[in-house]
Amino acid sequence: MSNSNTVIRQNRDLAESLKDGSVFAFKDWELKKGIYKTELLQLVSTSCGFYRSCLTTIECCIDEWLQGLKEDVKFTSATYGTVYHGHFGSLQHFDEHTAPYKLLKRICVNLHDTAHFHAGVDTLTISSSASQISDMAFEDAIREYQPEEQDDAEASEL
Repeated sequence: MSNSNTVIRQNRDLAESLKDGSVFAFKDWELKKGIYKTELLQLVSTSCGFYRSCLTTIECCIDEWLQGLKEDVKFTSATYGTVYHGHFGSLQHFDEHTAPYKLLKRICVNLHDTAHFHAGVDTLTISSSASQISDMAFEDAIREYQPEEQDDAEASEL
């Protein structure tokens, strides 16, 4: 077997192992320790809202190497929608399972702080006299965006 065939096999095996149980989401892939603490997620995530997108994107990048050679894989909602929802479900389950410890929130705060540091942005200090937005304003925002969501859903069905 030539060296290039060995490299191709190693790339394929690595890609398959990273996808097995989504170990790519762990800081230590072998021991499955440090879930959602991998450096890659910390580098690409700027807030927790992007976690599920980042996990899906990383999985797509791994898929590009599943044959042992890099192949372009189209990142579409049709192809990766179920992957996205799977990661979203895992994050929800993780949040529920670790709720007493507020781990997901702590990880999100850490990611946020890390992103600010790498971006060279100072973390905002909120004064105690800062005004609060009322719950009524949030309810108004929900009502305001509901028609837009419906329009987006109808447009995507076309």
